Amino acid sequence: MKEPKEVDGIFQADNPMPTWWKLVWLITIIGSIGYVFYFHFYSEWPQEVAFEKEVTEHESKFPQKPALVVDASTGENPYRGDATAIKEGEGTYKQICSACHGPAAEGAVGPSLVDAEWLHGNTDKQVFENIMKGIGPERQKLNRGGMPPWEGLGAEKVYAVMAWLATKNQTLVKTK
Repeated sequence: MKEPKEVDGIFQADNPMPTWWKLVWLITIIGSIGYVFYFHFYSEWPQEVAFEKEVTEHESKFPQKPALVVDASTGENPYRGDATAIKEGEGTYKQICSACHGPAAEGAVGPSLVDAEWLHGNTDKQVFENIMKGIGPERQKLNRGGMPPWEGLGAEKVYAVMAWLATKNQTLVKTK
């Protein structure tokens, strides 16, 4: 054993590690190597099986929706009357649209969406375009502010909001 060194008033000895510490370290290394061999070659849970199980669980939890099909000539809302879409649309409306149009769509900064007067068209196609493209300064009416475009929401959420809105306002029509 070497003589302890003094550095800044601290004595440092070069003592060997205790035997029990070395044994714990050695057993840990041997155990981890054994575990790697067991997990990769002998267990009933290979990575491919685990991945397939997670994919199956995810697909059962979040089933795929059929593709959204819209008649481009009429622009009719495909979710009109769909109870699930109406519920989702109400949630999206309350989260995003209610800040300007009020919690019950009666109007605040933006116009009322439940009265009979539509400033920029009352068909599904017109309302969809207004939501997606927004209302710029050149299209403002009755001294109401503009509306930002909501293309980032995606067509499904916009149509769901419109389906909810159609239950609140019968003057929102499919086509003219």
